[in-house]
Amino acid sequence: MLPVIEKLLVLQDRDRRIAQLKAERTRIPEQTAATEQSLKAGSARLDSLRDQAKHIEADRKKLEIDVEAKRAQIAKYRTQLSLIKSNTEYQALLKEIAKAEQEIDVIETHELEVMEKSDQLQPAVKQEQAALKEITVKAEAERAELQKRSAMIEQELVKLQTERGTLVQDADPDALYRYERLMHSKSDFAIVPIRNGNCGGCHLNIPPQLVHNAKNGTTLTSCDYCGRILYWQPE
Repeated sequence: MLPVIEKLLVLQDRDRRIAQLKAERTRIPEQTAATEQSLKAGSARLDSLRDQAKHIEADRKKLEIDVEAKRAQIAKYRTQLSLIKSNTEYQALLKEIAKAEQEIDVIETHELEVMEKSDQLQPAVKQEQAALKEITVKAEAERAELQKRSAMIEQELVKLQTERGTLVQDADPDALYRYERLMHSKSDFAIVPIRNGNCGGCHLNIPPQLVHNAKNGTTLTSCDYCGRILYWQPE
């Protein structure tokens, strides 16, 4: 293998690793946002259940107050009964008492329904509390891991960029220019091996003369189809 190709292969390895790390770095904010969104969604579900519980409790207290008001009204009516001398008024007041008692029955029935809703809601609240706690612990671990990974990526990028700078300085200028143009246009590999007589980039069959040039030549050989630089790789 030509020394110039050996150097460019090392450079290509560094460039591909740099590209991978940069791609991973761009995904970290998305992963962080997804973690925060999961935590936010869990918190919102719990808040919603707690709001429902508060409204149910408020309804129950209002019903209790209504019942007490009706009972106070009945007590007042019963006090008035002893003072009434007219049978008509007496019967009318008895009807009001009966009406109030019926209204109390209706309110208490509603109150039982509200209490049943509250009882049904409590397990859901506890379950969501446990789920949120689990999500919070997981989110904290994911945040820490993402921060750690981000720092490691930055450290490795600095190291690779430094290595790349040294490799670029040591590379043949013309070969480097050709390599960098190919890397920019192909976005994967600029230099590929010949495998089973085919280009390792576009996978098309390489003419025998090009295979011979890549194997024994003294200059860079390019694929006629994709333009990538070829090198001979023993089977």
